[in-house]
Amino acid sequence: AYTGYQNIVGLRRAYHGASAANIALTAMPLYRKSNLTINNISQSMSPDVYRGIWGGDKCRDGPLQVSCKTCTCGPEGCNAAEEYALQYRDHLMTLCPPGQGLAAFIAEGMGGMTAALQAPKGFYKKAFEITKEYGGLNIMDEVQTGFGRLGTHYWGFEYHGVRPDIISAAKSIGNGFPLAMCVTTPEVAEAFADSGLHFNTFGGNAIASTAGLATLKAIEDDKLMENSRVVGDRLAAGLHHLREKYDFVGDARGLGLFLALEFVKSKACATPLPPYQLAAILERIKDLGIIIGKGGLHGNCFRIQPPMCISEADADFTIDVLDKVFGEFDEGKLDVESFNPNK
Repeated sequence: AYTGYQNIVGLRRAYHGASAANIALTAMPLYRKSNLTINNISQSMSPDVYRGIWGGDKCRDGPLQVSCKTCTCGPEGCNAAEEYALQYRDHLMTLCPPGQGLAAFIAEGMGGMTAALQAPKGFYKKAFEITKEYGGLNIMDEVQTGFGRLGTHYWGFEYHGVRPDIISAAKSIGNGFPLAMCVTTPEVAEAFADSGLHFNTFGGNAIASTAGLATLKAIEDDKLMENSRVVGDRLAAGLHHLREKYDFVGDARGLGLFLALEFVKSKACATPLPPYQLAAILERIKDLGIIIGKGGLHGNCFRIQPPMCISEADADFTIDVLDKVFGEFDEGKLDVESFNPNK
């Protein structure tokens, strides 16, 4: 409504939900259907410094860097950020007329389903500038990264040093209660209001709003953002140790209590570990008292996003369990083949 354009561009491997309006933006195989019609949605290259074409050991802004690739980035900027931004510009050059035609660019504060995929330093600043060159709005999906989980910043866009035109958020805002929000500028809101009637039966629900306010108060009163930073740093140090110790742990990444491990057959080849082998590892970890989600394009990643109230003792216990199970897997002690769907 604000731009008058239709083209929306996201990033490959991004997750933005599975509703009828959003599923085309979710560029993951699990959410693709052979009869899914996609008209005005497209994706640019994912700025992945681990598996992508560009990136190395100085590209991330955080404690966990890529260990298997080197780069020539210096204090003047990140080369990978520049290259991925150029890919975005090239995408728009083949999609839109010069200086116009883009409705919006949408991205996550940090990759959710892609298991804490961290864009290289400065990428979003460059991408947001390119969006404006084509008349578009910048949207930041903060559903998974918002409300202090990153530890150092309340929002993902703050971590990247950018100011989006629209922010979407949910999940953490209600602490399990169904609640979501959309925040934008007065100008964009007025354009939307003038575009036609919009009505939401559940909008402004008093019980949901009360749950949201209570959650925000708990985040502040219990200092959960600071706890995410302290405990997250402890977890990150443990994950770094595990990556250095085991050849099948290819990457450790993330910030605060938004962390991930990516598993490979070997660091030398970076071939994704088969999902059934990861399932065997997850099952053993669960038996020892830890529940971890999985994700990634190849289903070969741990998504480590625990409650923001966990303690340093919880973090130590988690690393101890992972170390024990990883050792069992490395020594061939896990019954991996019982999870093989082809056997």
